[in-house]
Amino acid sequence: MSVHKTESGLKELEFSRIPPVADCWRKVLSQGRRMKFLKGAHVCHAGTDSASLFFLDSGEIRLTRSSLDGREKIIWAIGPGSLFGETPFFDELPARSAMIAATDCLVYAFARKCVLSEILPHHHDLMLALFRSLALKVRVLSNQAVCLSLDDLPSRICKYLHLRRQGEFAGPGPVVVSPGLNQQELANLLGVHRVTLNKSLRELEKSGILGPYARDEVYILDRDRFEEMVFQNE
Repeated sequence: MSVHKTESGLKELEFSRIPPVADCWRKVLSQGRRMKFLKGAHVCHAGTDSASLFFLDSGEIRLTRSSLDGREKIIWAIGPGSLFGETPFFDELPARSAMIAATDCLVYAFARKCVLSEILPHHHDLMLALFRSLALKVRVLSNQAVCLSLDDLPSRICKYLHLRRQGEFAGPGPVVVSPGLNQQELANLLGVHRVTLNKSLRELEKSGILGPYARDEVYILDRDRFEEMVFQNE
């Protein structure tokens, strides 16, 4: 497998994080309402109507869905320079998922009238960025649905770590990746119970593909077998 294929697959295979494509919205921040959210705070609760389109200036936002028995599914995550809240903003239906600050965040909220009457008609580049943001969400959610349906859990774990690594595999020896999620959060993203995830992580360790899992550091020990698992259904 070539490095080129591996690198080009990063964006194509993404199923959890929305790349930032709306940094141009910074030029209209003066038209939005500036809000700060501490880690764990809800920007928008599930079941509420939203008459605002949001821009994330700093921090990380996660879209999550919870069941009545307390189970949670992380749908996607975004970083600075991203728009969010497009679906309830445009379909004008109550949000079904919660938008939660994964870290301390600085957010700008744009009212519907401002977006539709003042910003989009006069800033075609901002409209294009909005379209790109929506398209990327469709791609990521489509990839997620396929990944959850067709890939076994060890492959999903390897695919997530592949997407989180920085740069090319360079030189011999193990490669370190920073997942950015603890085991419970990764289980929520991959749609499994934490015990099930832990069992698969131990199997990957026992087979010599990965080192022990930690939120900030995981070693890829066998690159060839790791990449086979990442691309087995591609």
